[in-house]
Amino acid sequence: MKKFFFSIILCSAIAFSLSAADPDLPVPQDAIITITGNRITLESFINQVEKQTGYLFVYSKQDVNVNSILPVKEGRKTVAEYLNDAFGNSNLKYVFENKYIVLTYEAPAYLNISGSVVDAQTRKPLVFASLYIINRGISNVTNGEGYFNLKFPASYNRDSVRISFLGYHPETYALKDLLDSGDKTVIPLKFVSTVLPTILVTPVNAAELVASAIQKIPENYPEDNMQMTGFYREMIRKGSNYVTLTEAVLDINKTSYGRLYGIDQVGVFKGRGSVDWARIDTVFVKFRGGINSALQIDVAKYPFLGTNIPEISQVYDFRMEAPVQIDGKVNHVVSFNQKDIVQDIHFRGKIYIEMKSLAISRVEFNMNVEDRDDATSIFISRRPMGFRANVLYATYLVQYKEINNKWTFDYSRTEIKFDSKWDRKLFKNSYTITSEMAITERSDRTLKIPAQQRVRSSDITLDKVTDFQDEGFWDDYNVIEPESGIEQVISRITKQLKRRSLGQ
Repeated sequence: MKKFFFSIILCSAIAFSLSAADPDLPVPQDAIITITGNRITLESFINQVEKQTGYLFVYSKQDVNVNSILPVKEGRKTVAEYLNDAFGNSNLKYVFENKYIVLTYEAPAYLNISGSVVDAQTRKPLVFASLYIINRGISNVTNGEGYFNLKFPASYNRDSVRISFLGYHPETYALKDLLDSGDKTVIPLKFVSTVLPTILVTPVNAAELVASAIQKIPENYPEDNMQMTGFYREMIRKGSNYVTLTEAVLDINKTSYGRLYGIDQVGVFKGRGSVDWARIDTVFVKFRGGINSALQIDVAKYPFLGTNIPEISQVYDFRMEAPVQIDGKVNHVVSFNQKDIVQDIHFRGKIYIEMKSLAISRVEFNMNVEDRDDATSIFISRRPMGFRANVLYATYLVQYKEINNKWTFDYSRTEIKFDSKWDRKLFKNSYTITSEMAITERSDRTLKIPAQQRVRSSDITLDKVTDFQDEGFWDDYNVIEPESGIEQVISRITKQLKRRSLGQ
């Protein structure tokens, strides 16, 4: 398993914009103006109003996306009526200040629920359990400790949230009930027993089952190279606040699974990122190699769980668990943990093996970093003098999808949390880094990725995507929404991805 790295640097910045126009005397607010054009952007609207009125717009680039489409139709109205059409139902507010129209961002009122999801019988936390507000597209997953925090607009307080985890009965709660219970909420889920077909017998030897699944990788996965389009999202939180958000559409040359250890090639097609400078102090955390790492936890492709395949039985103990159904197919479940005699840091988790084909369909795993002082050096590549860090957990998930009797990489998720503290300072800060990659398109054709677009393992995603920003590509999806599930985000850019696949 390739190591994951962070870079910690010092930086500061501020960016504001004053629209440039000659400050003629402004017309009255009830003066009639003419707006023309289809799908009018904020930038076009500002230019047209300034030219006809003498007003100047003032706004912060961090808060205002000038490429966003306004709910404004061409025609003739008063200045005040057009401003109300443009901003009346948005989070942008406007005020007249002499010759200026000042735009400010007013964050909507939000509520949040928090707590943990556990196994009803064992009370063990369920990592990566899903929570989503029904029919709203707002979702999240539990972290490496089974804890969740879900933020939503106050207007949704009469809705319900559904909690689910693979192999468990889902539960539905009214949001208002969870709000009333505070942050000590514990949601127990009950395991669903899967009835096996009578012709199938669960293998007794878990290690042999895993060995058989690995042996069948060349048979169960594509023998030829595959071209993929992927969507990648990366988020860094300081405490409960997001400080960096990054998104990218990727081109991926996925090499044959018959060539184990063949290196996948990935390039950025479109990307964007943002930094909340107001929440950054003297430490700026960046995730190095995040895009490559999202591909390299494809355990059917790369060295298996941090060790060579012939040495697996020397590193791990395996145990059979109750089978589960995934997409209508019965899967063996094998839990694993590193042997007590193994001193190096390895993993623990579960491998899901489809019964009929013996294909690995899903792997959930944690790195055994808890109470290990030497874990920090695996993740932190640079840190200032007097800065100490302690890795709290590192959790991973990879899922595969069966297409035409072949299983292919479909989704991966990484979440790493660490505490940080400066010498001579009393309080700690916690940072959580989350990355997700989902495959949106696959084909047998190959696409050469230009050298300038390729992502290297040393690249910092936030820095890399700045070369591929294109506000027009994101269309109406003009704000990164960290609380929305990745499926919901992808659905927002489906039209752009289809246009690209058709060569438009």
